[in-house]
Amino acid sequence: MKKFYLFMTLFLFAFFANAQIKVQGVPRNDIQGSSNQQNTTTTTNISFSDIQYWVGTGTNEAAFVVQWNDSKNPDALVWGFRWNGNATGEDMLRAVAQADQRFYSLLYPGTQFGTAVGGLGFDLNGQNTNALYKNANTTYPLYPVSGVVNTTAYDFDDYTAADAGDHWGSGWYNSYWSYWVKDPTDADFGYSGVGATSRVLQNGSFDVWNFNPGMNSFPIASTFTPVSSFAASTNFTSGYYMVNEEWFGHTNGSVNFIDNNGQINYRVYSNANNNHAFGATTQYGTIYGDKFYFVSKQAADGGDTQYTPGGRLVIANAQTMQKIAGFNNIGGGDGRSFVGVNENKGYIGASNGIFIFDIANLQVGSLIAGTGGGGQYAGQIGNMIRSSKYVFAVKQSAGILVIDPATDTLISTISGAYHSIVQAKDGSIWAIQDQKVVNIHPTTFATTSYTIPTTKYLGSWGAWNAGSFSASSKQNVLYWINSVNSFASGTQIVKFDVTTKTFNETFATIPGQTGTFKQIPYGAALRVNPTTDELILNTTESGYGAHYQKNWIHTFDTSGTLTNTKTLNDYYWFPALAVFPDNTVPTVSSTFPSQVNVNSASTIDLKTIVSDEDNLASAIVKSIKSNSNPTAVSAVINGEDELVLTPLSSGTADIKISFNSNGKVVEKTLTVNSTTSTLATAEVKKIEFSIYPNPVTDILTLKTQEKILNVSLYDASGKVVNTQVNNGQINVSMLPNGVYILKAVTDKAVYQQKLIKK
Repeated sequence: MKKFYLFMTLFLFAFFANAQIKVQGVPRNDIQGSSNQQNTTTTTNISFSDIQYWVGTGTNEAAFVVQWNDSKNPDALVWGFRWNGNATGEDMLRAVAQADQRFYSLLYPGTQFGTAVGGLGFDLNGQNTNALYKNANTTYPLYPVSGVVNTTAYDFDDYTAADAGDHWGSGWYNSYWSYWVKDPTDADFGYSGVGATSRVLQNGSFDVWNFNPGMNSFPIASTFTPVSSFAASTNFTSGYYMVNEEWFGHTNGSVNFIDNNGQINYRVYSNANNNHAFGATTQYGTIYGDKFYFVSKQAADGGDTQYTPGGRLVIANAQTMQKIAGFNNIGGGDGRSFVGVNENKGYIGASNGIFIFDIANLQVGSLIAGTGGGGQYAGQIGNMIRSSKYVFAVKQSAGILVIDPATDTLISTISGAYHSIVQAKDGSIWAIQDQKVVNIHPTTFATTSYTIPTTKYLGSWGAWNAGSFSASSKQNVLYWINSVNSFASGTQIVKFDVTTKTFNETFATIPGQTGTFKQIPYGAALRVNPTTDELILNTTESGYGAHYQKNWIHTFDTSGTLTNTKTLNDYYWFPALAVFPDNTVPTVSSTFPSQVNVNSASTIDLKTIVSDEDNLASAIVKSIKSNSNPTAVSAVINGEDELVLTPLSSGTADIKISFNSNGKVVEKTLTVNSTTSTLATAEVKKIEFSIYPNPVTDILTLKTQEKILNVSLYDASGKVVNTQVNNGQINVSMLPNGVYILKAVTDKAVYQQKLIKK
């Protein structure tokens, strides 16, 4: 009996001793006590001054350590956390997950013991593939938001990392995370009897998450490895954007940024705006001025539980991605496109017409009369472009709408079944039909058609996207992707020479055309980089379903040679459109005079004196900003983008001219001396002056129809250089190499130009 009593005593002692073991505050009688949980003596060789990556701000500091015990190195990684006031272990974990996009976690919030930590991971190989599979379901990966994947049960054993090369550990019954803590007054680490939610941090605390794979315990490492600093990209000037429809029924629209170093920065808008997104099926984006306009078909995706929807129109700062405004209602229809008209106004293309948008006051305005009607899939608006004089918009079934942006009036409709519209380098307007490209005169709207020899263009009105029809801003050429019929894309990029009117229907081939499942274009798929003139092509994989997780971005040079391929993280991005930063402002040539004398109607051709490195020069909008003396001089800009100066009486006027290139504006002031009044029927004289060659080696030629009165040349220090003009030429062969300023005074104007002697 005594032996039986002793046996029962030992049994109950062991039972209750085991029952006292807690994992993150949860009593566990299925886990045997271990020497690891009882041995708290650990000597570490790291101080807070060794920590490289700190998250948060404040005067208090704590260390966050994760040890995976997976034989992958480096292990036992350490971050720093700063805060003011009160903070918990959960606060520290979430702060690290939010800031460091390499770190991700699996959490079960809302339990009676607080948030349970089920899994922790780290992008050890730098592949940026932070995703989890539950029960080996690779069709529907789970992606962290702010570094967290949430679950609603202790099902942590069911999860694996999508990238086997990452650090990853998760579990509850077959493996688990033990939680060790050390405060400044503690000599050693101690096993925490509470979870991260209940753990109160002190200034100088250490938290160590130590994984027990297969329920096997490991001692805390004696060496912690400081994690290198991580900074998400905030420079959006060098590279390009990819606007994403996103996964309908699951997530609202997003945008990625691909920098010039090849790094793909995912969801840059959401990262900059506390997990805000766009609307459902974001199909269009454009930069105008200092703002980025994102247009979605619907205001929100009801299936998105991770990101806050932004509406059918979202406006962000183009430099920082910070949200400026969002609009659920853009006139009652679904979103399609946006075009900037001037620095204060834009047009919204929608399924029910074109609506005015007040850029200055961020307000959706009224419908432009004549642009509505026809139904969502019969009269919707597609792409729109702004020429120097008009806005051209494609309307399904109706044709091309021509709008006067000064009055917001529909002035003409070019009837026909068109898919898209662009403006070429030479300023000509081009639209595309099933098997024709159509030239539209920019001011008379007369059309000339050219039949595509053997292939067709794939339209996209049924499930609208912006289409592949694109124009180069460096060459006078157009590009698009062919189609084999009205429903399926082909595999070739077509090139059309605007100057010679010739087609190359095999300019470049879409990669990945071998094997059962092939690469196919998706969304607009094709755009031309306005700075490098490279073609950017985005593709996905045929086969539907999980195949759409595979996405690539290809770069082709101007000869059609594939020069680069980037593979995106596996996900249902459904890329819609590449958009390029607008970094430069328009540049007015030094051939534009500072002063002119007029005694009869005179013109200055503005087309040739302004340019923009990353936009079409032909699309730059020229306007008269002000005229200080309209009784002396009339100043207007005609349909040919010429400044017409007509003297009305003797006097002087300062004419301020505005040059608007895609929303970026520069102004120039021209002083006009009017010496007499001339009838309107008098001959119109051109005011123009140029020098060539420039740079020059020996003989510089001055070209002008005006009488040259005086020419002066100044070196870089401002000193006058002795020069003589003979028969409109200057011999500069004896001058030292360098930069000079040439000032020429004619009977019409005063010109000043930079000259390079080499």
